[in-house]
Amino acid sequence: MFDGKTVLVTGATSGIGFATAQRLLVEGARVVAVGRNAQRLDELVRLGGDAVMPLAFDLTAFARYQETLAAVPALDGLVHSAGIVENNPLRFFSLETHQRIVAINQTAPLALVAELARGNKLNTGSSVVLLSSILGAHVGIKGTASYAGTKAALAAFARVMALELAHKGIRVNCVAPGMVQTELVDQLHQLSDEALQADRARYPLGKRYATAQEVAAAIRFLLSADAAFMTGQTIVVDGGFTAQ
Repeated sequence: MFDGKTVLVTGATSGIGFATAQRLLVEGARVVAVGRNAQRLDELVRLGGDAVMPLAFDLTAFARYQETLAAVPALDGLVHSAGIVENNPLRFFSLETHQRIVAINQTAPLALVAELARGNKLNTGSSVVLLSSILGAHVGIKGTASYAGTKAALAAFARVMALELAHKGIRVNCVAPGMVQTELVDQLHQLSDEALQADRARYPLGKRYATAQEVAAAIRFLLSADAAFMTGQTIVVDGGFTAQ
C-alpha cells in the first residue's frame, strides 16, 4: 500500500500512465498527475479527489522546469510514462521528427530527474521508474531508429542515475514492455485487423498484447518497498516475446 506516499506520474492521462495513476490512487497514494487530456484528468480527480494534484505542463518546456517543479511536493516516487511514437525511416529521415521524439522520450526524463534531485524533491528511499521498451534494447523494427534509440537510452540512464542517487537511498529502474493494448494500438488504422492479430500471435504468453494494467503492476512493484534492493535494473514485460 502507498498510504502517505506521493508519486508524480507523467503521461498520466493515457495508456500505462493512466493505469498506473489509477492503481496508485486505489492503494492510497497521492498522485501528481502530469497529462494533456483534461477529461482523463477529471476522471482521476473523481477517483482520487484531493489525492490528485493535476499538473498541466509541457515536458519539453525545459526552461520552465525549475519554476514549475518548485510547486511540486516532496516525492516518494516518480513514474515517467510520457512519450511519443513516430516512424522516421532512413529514406525519409526528418531531423525535426527525430528532435521531437528525443525531446519528450529522452531529454525530458533526464531533465526531470535532474531538476527534482537538485531541488531535493526526491525523498530518501524514493523510487524512480522510467518506461522503456523492448524496442531498441532487445529488438528492432524498421523505421523506428529515433524512437528505439530513445527507449534504449532510458536503460542506460537508469544505470547511471542509480549510481548517482544511491547515496540518498533513491532507486532508479526501468520497465520495458512489448506491445501494449492501449488507445495507441486501437488507433493504428494503417494496419489491418488481420495484421494486428498476426502480430499478437507472436507473443507466446496468450497470443496477445499486454494490458496497461499488467505493465502498471510491474511499475507498482518497483515503486514499492518490495523492490527495496533493486536499482539500475530493467524489468521486461512482454509475454515471452524476447525469449524466442
